[in-house]
Amino acid sequence: MECPAVLELHKNKLKRPKPNQYKKKATVDTTHTFRLGIDILREPALNKGLAFTLKERQTLRIHGLLPPNVISQELQAERCWRNFQIRSTSLEKYIYLAELQLRNEKLFYRLLTENIETMLPIVYTPTVGEVCLKYGLIYRKPRGVYITINDLGHVYDILCNWPEQDIEAIVVTDGERILGLGDLGAYGMGIPVGKLSLYTALSGVKPHQCLPVCIDVGTDSERMLNDNFYIGLRHKRVRGPKYEALVDEFMEAIVKKYGQFTLVQFEDFANKNAFHFLEKYRDKYCTFNDDIQGTAAVAVSGLLTALRITKVPLRENKFLFLGAGGASTGIAQLLLRALIDAGLTRVDALERIYMVDADGLLVESRTDEVITKVQRPFCKDMPLMADYKEVIEKVKPTAILGATGIAGLITNDIIEKMCEWNERPIIFALSNPTNCAECTAEDVYKISQGRAIFASGSPFDPVEVNGRMCYPGQGNNAYVFPAVAMTTIACRVKHITEHMFLKCSQYLAELVTQEDLDRGLVYPPIKDIREDSIKLASRLAEYSYRSGTATFYPEPNDKDEFIRAHVYNYHYESFLPQVYDWPDTAHFAPEDLPN
Repeated sequence: MECPAVLELHKNKLKRPKPNQYKKKATVDTTHTFRLGIDILREPALNKGLAFTLKERQTLRIHGLLPPNVISQELQAERCWRNFQIRSTSLEKYIYLAELQLRNEKLFYRLLTENIETMLPIVYTPTVGEVCLKYGLIYRKPRGVYITINDLGHVYDILCNWPEQDIEAIVVTDGERILGLGDLGAYGMGIPVGKLSLYTALSGVKPHQCLPVCIDVGTDSERMLNDNFYIGLRHKRVRGPKYEALVDEFMEAIVKKYGQFTLVQFEDFANKNAFHFLEKYRDKYCTFNDDIQGTAAVAVSGLLTALRITKVPLRENKFLFLGAGGASTGIAQLLLRALIDAGLTRVDALERIYMVDADGLLVESRTDEVITKVQRPFCKDMPLMADYKEVIEKVKPTAILGATGIAGLITNDIIEKMCEWNERPIIFALSNPTNCAECTAEDVYKISQGRAIFASGSPFDPVEVNGRMCYPGQGNNAYVFPAVAMTTIACRVKHITEHMFLKCSQYLAELVTQEDLDRGLVYPPIKDIREDSIKLASRLAEYSYRSGTATFYPEPNDKDEFIRAHVYNYHYESFLPQVYDWPDTAHFAPEDLPN
């Protein structure tokens, strides 16, 4: 039976609390659960393991089903930390954490949240790339919803099979472009699962309100099709009208089942489909694409911070992108907005941005079909240059951003040239996972003698140069998408605008302190990402009300308090109901009342 508190929350989904009601409440109302016996221990959202008190064990009929000792959540977390540490590989650590999440949800999120600097690379990039490649081998238990091309016409029925009704956030993938690894088909489910874990760990979105979804229309990867453990449909990808109809039906079914305000984050679709669905749905549904918009917000934020070090105004820089796919084009679009915001005309702003793809510089004379509608504005009135090194030599950029997935593309001679042209060159190698980065932190720092400002998509270790430690910035989307999600859910944002992501970039850059800058960081330290995500969500809430995109009313006076009231509580709750007495005469029959 569904928890009454959750049913009540669903029934009153759009009710408006008064400002003085922004008070933390239990995610699952444990005192009113109807679960008893072994079912309590099998439900991750309810299970407390050995932390159940004697009275709770007796009341819930689990006495004797656990060892007799009662231990605190703190001690449980310490035991889990030690178990995590003795795992020798990142994949083993991931499997341990995944099994903990499926066993004891609150303990998992406490462990992850309080050790985020160590565990973020395990539950997210770079380890999640290996997880997806081996998803069939390490498969333990179904997580999320799988919708296949064979289910066309029945998507709503499948959503109705998901046991939780109060869904606020969905991350969906079709697995065609997983990180820099290509088409992994149904193995791509590891991405929505990992992203939603960070929704909770970083910004406090309640886990029962999150739903990972994989749209399985096949895979063109021979490696997947020949994998004995592959869990998806074993045929080539279905494309065209049938594929389009399935995604359309999925979006319609989400609104029908969970409501118009349900957030849908698109993740790791092929570039063409990613842009197509973003343009198609952005003004119709509550949706965004993290590969395009989230990556853009993080990268532009890093650039804005880097300029605080170089002291060169944004409008005076020249930016060159290696790669013209979804990530690069998304960054370029948001950077264009930032340049216009800085006072340039659109024409002048476009002159500051150069893009190179596999065939060379994007120029107006190119008529090949590879040039898309979103890339066309960045084409230059210049001769075609097929060699990217020739383009770099011609443009002499102040900043290079790599998003190609090609390791080593930014060679040592390019780094040397950047140092010739710029006192503090900006070099971002944004491809994930780490082994796909266009250059390494060590090469950039050592060749530049520590002058270069470096950031990457996946983590690199600090590098010592001439007795000084240089700390690479990690342009991790996790700085952005959890905060955007929390703001969207709490403020009932109907549509997520491009300007919201530009504001996100600016607010994130403002969180970088002078101490961080002195260490060479262009992003706040990962150890502070939980608190910074909540701060960022609060700032975005203020912007949402100023811009008129928030629909939750009355508008809360204190946005920070309002956001924190929505944050998931990973500490254990008591299962014991409140007990109270009646007056002595309240339960007497009338004839038995004393004179």
